[in-house]
Amino acid sequence: MSVMQSQVEPRLAERAYQELLEALGEEKVTRNRTILFSYSGTALPLPKTMPDIVVSPRSVEDVQVTLKIANRLVVPVTPIASGTLEPSVIPRAGGIVLDTYAMNAIREINADAAYAVIEPGVSVGKLSRALAPYNFRTCLGSFPPGNSALLNYTLRGHGTHRSSGIDSEILGLEVVLPDGTLVETGSKAFSSRFPSATWHSPWGPLPDLRAIFLNACGTYGVITGGAVRVYDRNEVQTAPLFAFDSYGDAVRFMVRVSRANLVEHVVTWHWGLVTTVNVLAAGEMEGSEDFSLLFTMEPWQKPEDRPYNVAIPMYTGYAEDVEVHRKLLEKVAAENGGRPFEDEARERFPGAWHYWNSYAVEHQPCTAFMRGFAVGFGFMQILYAEPSKVVELEDWGLKHVYNGGLTFGTTYYSHCLDQGRTVFLRITPFVDPVDTEEHARAVEVYKSYIAEGMARYGAVPVRYDGINNYVEWAGGFGKLMKLIKQAVDPNNILNPGLRIYEGGW
Repeated sequence: MSVMQSQVEPRLAERAYQELLEALGEEKVTRNRTILFSYSGTALPLPKTMPDIVVSPRSVEDVQVTLKIANRLVVPVTPIASGTLEPSVIPRAGGIVLDTYAMNAIREINADAAYAVIEPGVSVGKLSRALAPYNFRTCLGSFPPGNSALLNYTLRGHGTHRSSGIDSEILGLEVVLPDGTLVETGSKAFSSRFPSATWHSPWGPLPDLRAIFLNACGTYGVITGGAVRVYDRNEVQTAPLFAFDSYGDAVRFMVRVSRANLVEHVVTWHWGLVTTVNVLAAGEMEGSEDFSLLFTMEPWQKPEDRPYNVAIPMYTGYAEDVEVHRKLLEKVAAENGGRPFEDEARERFPGAWHYWNSYAVEHQPCTAFMRGFAVGFGFMQILYAEPSKVVELEDWGLKHVYNGGLTFGTTYYSHCLDQGRTVFLRITPFVDPVDTEEHARAVEVYKSYIAEGMARYGAVPVRYDGINNYVEWAGGFGKLMKLIKQAVDPNNILNPGLRIYEGGW
């Protein structure tokens, strides 16, 4: 796929580079074309754009200096931190890529109030390891261990603690606005006047402006730190498995156990995903004969030798309590057409079972999902919908994607949010990484899936995708977003490619 050139006038880019170089030094500022190219896009089949400069700050002050220069010269800035697959990290306008991944300090682990204060370069794996001596765990999400914990927590809709109704893993944020102003949210907002202020609460007597920066992909400010919730590991951690012969049965099970507070989180896997991860996580081709199912069966069909869905409820507690919960889960599963699946999974799907055990029981982030990129790029169609509507969406969506020509490995996983008030569904066909025609077809299928899913089932997308302009679809809410953007970032330097506000630079 071709790479587009920056839209920044060359003399302006050179001036910005020289000022940044003088202020921050060669270690933090580069125009090396090989490095620039590595920031030009993602694995998504979307147009790529070369940035003019890459800045790697090491401190909040470095970020403030960078933004003050960019704002004065009116040069676009795309903030990132290990944004592996996110379309929000493509520097569509060129300019500066501000990569905060080198800011990787764990500033505090507060055992009293159960939170950790981290910088955006702290990975999920690093945070997990640091918490272990305190007998804490963190939200693993569905991202690999090398990804930024803080920045991925700002992308709403992922996590292992969402079923119980927590709105975000983030207690508070430290953010630099385009003019260099430092903002702290929640209980930390008063720290300039009262240095004893800590991060213990996301709220106070003032509005909860933390949410402005969640799901915003760096369009209102650059996140330089924040406090994230951590959780006791407890005496026992467990994730019993249950097999279901239909997605509707699995959704009803997820909603029941979430609303009854029997689980912290629950996720359902389609048989295609079980089959794929069983091979990938095994580290060898054991079970690879099952791979043929992905080529020979339509994804809405149920194979004879395995369940259509596997539900994985996750919870922790004292041993006596965990045992009672297991019996209650078995009861609810049976009432919804399900059955225990652990013994069968351990014997017949050792790779998948190993992944589930590592992730949900041992609470260790792993890379099994990422091995799937050896097979092809997983083009992710993600929507939320109400429980009954998401069942209809699954049936229509699988057929829409498959019949749109994206036939290989069309599969999904799904999980409850906010006690089943909404259900997350990610349908993922695999796309040939070098077939440009298939890339173009994948984009068109994606666009129609999102628009029709919203129209047919009242669903909503998870986040910016770089394809649709959700701000324009959002009516008065979209207008409010534009007004806030114009007030906070009048020159529109922060990630202008996401098109919240077309004015400015």
